[in-house]
Amino acid sequence: MRAIRLQTEYLTRPLGLGITKPRFYWNCEGGSVQTAYQIIARKNGETVWDSGKVASASMTHICYGGKPLQSRDRIDWQVRLWDENDHPGEWSGSWFEVGLLKKADWSAKWMTGDYRPGKNVRYPVDCFRKTFPVKGTVARARLYITACGLYEARLNGRRVGRYCLAPGCTDYRKRLQYQTYDVADFLAAYNTLEIQLADGWYRGSVGCYGMTNVFGRESKIFCQMEITYADGSRNTIISDDSWSWSNDGPCRFADLKDGEIYDARRKPSYRGRARLTKAPEDMILAAADNVCPTEQEHFPAKLIITPAGKKVLDFGQNLAGFLSFTVHGEKGQQIKLRLGEMLDEKGEFTQKNIQSVKPVREVGKLGEVFLAVGMGGKLPGEKQMTPKQEILFTCSGGIDHYKTAFAVSGFRYALIETEIEVDPQAFEAIAVYSDMEQTGSFRCSNGKVNQLFHNTLWSMKGNFLDVPTDCPTRERLGWTGDAQIFFETGAYLMNTAPFFRKWLRDVKDGQKKDGSLSAVVPYNGLSLMYDNTGASVGWADAVVLVPYRYWKRYGDRRILRENYQTMRKLAMFMIQNTGHKNKKAARANPYNKYVYEKGFHLGEWLEPEEFQKKITAGHRALHTEEATAYLHYTMSCMAEIAGELQQQEDEKLFAEYADGAVKAYDYLFLKSGTIDTDRQAKLVRPLALGLLSGEKKSNVEKRLKQAVEKGAYCVGTGFLSTPFVLPVLTGAGYTETAYKMLENERAPGWLAEINAGATTIWEDWEGRVSRNHYSPGAVCQWLFETVAGIRPDGENHFKIAPVPGGTLTYAEAGYQSIYGKIESRWTRTEDGVRYTIIVPANTTAEVIFPDGDRCVIAAGCHEFERKQPGGMRMSSFLQAAQQPAFMSMQQRGKCPYFTGGGNDENL
Repeated sequence: MRAIRLQTEYLTRPLGLGITKPRFYWNCEGGSVQTAYQIIARKNGETVWDSGKVASASMTHICYGGKPLQSRDRIDWQVRLWDENDHPGEWSGSWFEVGLLKKADWSAKWMTGDYRPGKNVRYPVDCFRKTFPVKGTVARARLYITACGLYEARLNGRRVGRYCLAPGCTDYRKRLQYQTYDVADFLAAYNTLEIQLADGWYRGSVGCYGMTNVFGRESKIFCQMEITYADGSRNTIISDDSWSWSNDGPCRFADLKDGEIYDARRKPSYRGRARLTKAPEDMILAAADNVCPTEQEHFPAKLIITPAGKKVLDFGQNLAGFLSFTVHGEKGQQIKLRLGEMLDEKGEFTQKNIQSVKPVREVGKLGEVFLAVGMGGKLPGEKQMTPKQEILFTCSGGIDHYKTAFAVSGFRYALIETEIEVDPQAFEAIAVYSDMEQTGSFRCSNGKVNQLFHNTLWSMKGNFLDVPTDCPTRERLGWTGDAQIFFETGAYLMNTAPFFRKWLRDVKDGQKKDGSLSAVVPYNGLSLMYDNTGASVGWADAVVLVPYRYWKRYGDRRILRENYQTMRKLAMFMIQNTGHKNKKAARANPYNKYVYEKGFHLGEWLEPEEFQKKITAGHRALHTEEATAYLHYTMSCMAEIAGELQQQEDEKLFAEYADGAVKAYDYLFLKSGTIDTDRQAKLVRPLALGLLSGEKKSNVEKRLKQAVEKGAYCVGTGFLSTPFVLPVLTGAGYTETAYKMLENERAPGWLAEINAGATTIWEDWEGRVSRNHYSPGAVCQWLFETVAGIRPDGENHFKIAPVPGGTLTYAEAGYQSIYGKIESRWTRTEDGVRYTIIVPANTTAEVIFPDGDRCVIAAGCHEFERKQPGGMRMSSFLQAAQQPAFMSMQQRGKCPYFTGGGNDENL
């Protein structure tokens, strides 16, 4: 047996790690059960930790136990395993390198361009340059770099690293990420380091109203390159006022949302000098400990001529990313491109679904109030649309190659306006998102359901760029509710462990003293809007629900310890705000202490239009039902977390409020013994959040089935309840009802969007706003957990409980879990269903069939045939009791596993 897929802190060979007690992870291959492991860690060839032989089947969260780590330490570590026969396997190795841990490690100075930024002025990209020699044989070279703004570094003409839109998105008032790059192979005898600096999140256009200069007016760079020679000496190149600078290069304007203006006739002159500037105050400078945003898939263009004769490029996939092209025009000729998600009802290019109106000039605090209450049109002065998502390119006269660098757009289409004869094949769309490994796959006999899965995956890709955003266009904000709603689905689709660890640091940074926070994390301005909605249930609860689900998904107790005080502060905020707003109602309710309704709540956001209650500046509807239900749910999770961390007093308090909220909910909403409504969310929520039992539960389940049938199996839920509706139906035994809702092709519904040509998930069921919004795609959790039946169930163990149904003749899914890749397939046969399950080495799975029969299986490939009406027969192929833990390629070839399951070496 040997270890494969070695990782440190969920990352493969991380460079610049900021965690001083990192943990090790691996999967097993070539045996049945891991009975022991040994880890040896070395620094410069010297052993700094030897775990010895540890009798354990654990292969996750193995904490480094050696000498304390220091800045710049590079640790080579290797692991070997003992199998079920106590035979040791071969060594497998990996490495990680520590970043700069202390403020004293930095000798760099903050530098900026030699100008004083003014109000209502946008500036070209700054260009910095430093030349320096190398004096000796280089053993190691690292560039540590960050910026207030966006940077791109080139050393001797080569781009440094793959990180796009560095240093990423944080609350720049509190935290700034730096990156570490290995640049040893870039160096020559004499060297030129060039850095471009754009506005980015720091002072560029952000949020739904395109606010600018949210964090400051002065963008700046902070970097140091450390060159270590073979003799042990070190040379350090730092950012300071010795650098050359100019802002007369080709990129005349660069904004994350509005796009770029690029003049290929220009080159930076570097005639000026960088200017020293103040360091940001009270800011944590830290390693991201995360995967970085990178360029991913490339999509070629197809030319469309619209009914009005406009030229539009169609890239076939709605995505978030860059645009690149090659063009040969006369000097000074221009190409203008506008990027958008859709064509209108006449087949013309439009941006109407992604744009808002904002003043051209900065609005100030009073103007923010007008924008927040929907009265931006009443502000004085010239207006403009935001985001522009526009590229204006001027040709040099030769062959020009262009690729966006400092703007990311959400688009499928590009309206092209130019007199130049262009070749559509010279244009590409490039997806840009955080470099998370895809861990989930799904396929079934219904091609439209497969497209739903595809659309959900692509909406995740379009919105997981260092922050889990709501859409890549109009807002592009880290709404907390969207993140918690989608967490489980996202964790099936991709390895989100490092991504959400980073975002939870953003959450901690954004929490207020009273325990509440903004509905948008990280902070992006317009606090009047986002702070007022931040305490809403379903959104604020992300503080608790994301760490809770992270713990359950990855078995990571450290995430609970690191975030416990943040979670507890939110829970105490909720407790301190219980009770009816109305004093008469409070006196009349014996369970008033456990009612939750105070504050502003968004409720069941974006239900189908017929159920929506409009929110206006002068009217705030009470959402007592939603809020009290979430009080129970959140307090239940907090009680479990407190128990896990042995916080007994907290556990008792949170359990009291969890139980009390059930009584309050029953008193307010279940006096008749049921809930009589066709509004699906009102029926789904108490069932999903554990507020019902016994006859009342059965009554509400039946009423939900009636409501779904009456609604012709269309989806009637909004953000909060859409992830729950199908699991609740199947949990109640209404499997065919759930499948009919999934496969329904009428609006509102998932497949209606497919029929309308969607390649991503729409924000609303009507398709009038963002068309790249992952939240309603949270239904894909049900595809994994119910259709294919895959559920992680504790360390090294799974539950496999597939539930065939609907018109599907087969379904299959694979999930590369933290413990290995688990796969499940079922196929209808003439007299029943055949199930095929592949269990990874060093794990077990409990298989539960729809009729309730169950068995426990070990690693290997297993087949079961279930005849109708009952009875189980295990295939003679690979009997469960005789499973080898690792199948050879020949053995795998006999197993009818999946066409969409990935590469053989990953099975």
